[in-house]
Amino acid sequence: MTNTARQIGEKTFTNEDQQLFARLSHDCNPMHMDPIAARRLITGRQVVHGIHVLLTALEFWQRDMSRQLTSIDCSFNNPVSVGEPVFFTQLDEPDQALTLEASVEGLVCARIALVPSSAATLAPAPGALAQIVPDQHLSMLDPSRPPLEEAPELHQGKHYALRLDTGDLSTFFPQSCRLLGNEGLASALALSYIVGMVCPGLHSVFSAVDMDLHDQVAGDGLLRFSVLKYDPRFRLFNIRFSGRIRGGIKAFLRPPIQNQASVRDLSQSVVADEFKGSRSLVIGGSRGLGELTAKILAAGGGETVITYAKGFADAKAISEEIRAGVGSHCQTIRLDLTSDRFDSLAIDWNTLDAIYFFATPRIFRKKAGVFDARLFREFSDFYVAKFYELCVFLEEKLTTGKITLYFPSTVFVEERPKGMAEYAMAKSAAEVLVQEINRSFTKLRVSCSRLPRLSTDQTTSIVKVSTGSNLETLLPLIRSLQTG
Repeated sequence: MTNTARQIGEKTFTNEDQQLFARLSHDCNPMHMDPIAARRLITGRQVVHGIHVLLTALEFWQRDMSRQLTSIDCSFNNPVSVGEPVFFTQLDEPDQALTLEASVEGLVCARIALVPSSAATLAPAPGALAQIVPDQHLSMLDPSRPPLEEAPELHQGKHYALRLDTGDLSTFFPQSCRLLGNEGLASALALSYIVGMVCPGLHSVFSAVDMDLHDQVAGDGLLRFSVLKYDPRFRLFNIRFSGRIRGGIKAFLRPPIQNQASVRDLSQSVVADEFKGSRSLVIGGSRGLGELTAKILAAGGGETVITYAKGFADAKAISEEIRAGVGSHCQTIRLDLTSDRFDSLAIDWNTLDAIYFFATPRIFRKKAGVFDARLFREFSDFYVAKFYELCVFLEEKLTTGKITLYFPSTVFVEERPKGMAEYAMAKSAAEVLVQEINRSFTKLRVSCSRLPRLSTDQTTSIVKVSTGSNLETLLPLIRSLQTG
């Protein structure tokens, strides 16, 4: 007998949904609530709370009202972003177990295994129950506090308790409330708070949860949880909880924002005044390699103009750091390559010595297949069409001298990590375009090199990967462009 799968619902989570869930769960982690902060995640967009996805699946579940659940086991395989259509599917399995899936563009983002009371497996797995400790050893949590950002070792072996907000939740998740009870639903909501605000806290990824619903009894309004283990190899926390429901959580500690070196630190490596008298435009200079390029130029006495699409605060902070640190002038200009024209910028293009093209869309994307034509078009529009538009604009606009334009390619063109085909193909196409431009254009010289994997927000991963030195890679490159 084969599994029968059918779609049971569809939902696109909005900012209003995020606000509502944050109010109910007290999980106000910026990764969920702040689109500007979220742009510095590897997802590049606000992430929907995992427990919200789980509860939404339960709301869509077409259940047999005569059967009660004994356990819920959910793995969050991929993040769901605000604004993405999510499709919910129900799989009725031969052994009476049930599976719900939440998918985006064919890629499973959450898989929920439901075990009904009539299924054969009723006993909880050994070690699945929370460690019970005397109340005097518990640290009571205040849900109004900001998300914690503590060293993971400080959590290991700690025991916490949270007093549940048990107001009527049936209006928001009626079926989940019937399944879990009001206090059980409040406990499920609190799991999001535990991960997103306490442990791991600010830099968290909710990976999986198992809820044991055996013999539910009235709780005392508290959810207790213990941090049993932290594995630094995988940055993985193992957490157990008990109360109206009980079970376990797996959560990863994701890397923090990848800050670039400060102007003061760069002054130890960059020769004072080696770029004095130069004026450069850094497109995409509010973070990452563009930010570092602007700081290197400034540390050497160069004048810079940096553009940003959304990160005004980041761009402003960089400009202020440059002015305070080395006294160089740094202008900030908004430029969104998806909508703005180059001739709209208040720049005297003929005063520039070099332009650096570090603007980029989100690199890592969810996809189910080997190739996504729409994603390839998006990368190509950015790295090929928009870059070519800039080159044509410069060739027409410049009236004096010749300008150098830098375009960063990537070693991914040859290495091609899994899931990066569209990105690598677009960068490869841009390399061919650069060769053609250098053959035909007379007022600009385009320099292109394949950069190694470097430390930026877009290249972070939960499991540590080897990266090159940002400074050791960019400083020789900038020197060659500025003197060439």
